[in-house]
Amino acid sequence: MRYIVVTDLDGTLLDHQTYEFTPALSAIQKLEQQNIPIILNSSKTRAEILEIRSELNNQEPFVCENGGVLCGIAAETHLPESASKPDIQYLGTPRSQFLDSLDALKAKLHLNYQGFAHASIDDVVRWTGLPSSDAQKAMVREATEPLLWQDTELALAKFRQELQALELQCVRGGRFYHVMGNFHKASCFATLKAYYSRHWLTEVQIIALGDSQNDLPMLDQADYAIVIPGKQGIALKPDNKSTFLASQPGPYGWQEGINHFLTRLRAQS
Repeated sequence: MRYIVVTDLDGTLLDHQTYEFTPALSAIQKLEQQNIPIILNSSKTRAEILEIRSELNNQEPFVCENGGVLCGIAAETHLPESASKPDIQYLGTPRSQFLDSLDALKAKLHLNYQGFAHASIDDVVRWTGLPSSDAQKAMVREATEPLLWQDTELALAKFRQELQALELQCVRGGRFYHVMGNFHKASCFATLKAYYSRHWLTEVQIIALGDSQNDLPMLDQADYAIVIPGKQGIALKPDNKSTFLASQPGPYGWQEGINHFLTRLRAQS
């Protein structure tokens, strides 16, 4: 039996305000010593994750835009957009194919929100607190359209209903709502397990870490779930008997959760 860690970034491995991961470095090193790979799985874009991956010295496959794009594993079949990128798999409708429909729906329902497609770099800097260079990377989207929702819950329900007819969904993340195809953060699990199982010639289990509603699918479907408390200390309740609830947010909770898992692993061996 071998293990892989699949982790969210913002509010989980990264501090929600500072984007720091330093408090989790000890746990990251322990995973390296145990030969347990860390797969980043975030609503962030490919450009953003590539930079963070470099800072972490991480060479593993990764998943961006809420599970919409899997990078680092060659696809057996390709959507047209991935034909020139053999190590990239699109797991749902590419963003370029639904933006016009989204604009039409916004006008039809008279919705009040701001999306990345029509935002300036200054807008994204203001919404996220990111430096301009990082905001620019956040705007290069391939599978999702983040929305700063400024309308009512009733309008949101109507919006989601209309999106279903377009085979789209609207998922709540840490800061934004994300319009995307019918995929989620666990859509990559079967491919990841098969990839590492072929490499190691043994069964693979997944330890997943997350803090937001869009992390629930991977926490539900993981073999071992680590819940990081979100804003105001509110914690998710995944449908998973093997769940550990960290007591601290961000990278402090990430370290706590990984240490708990490794202690449990040692006790079983």
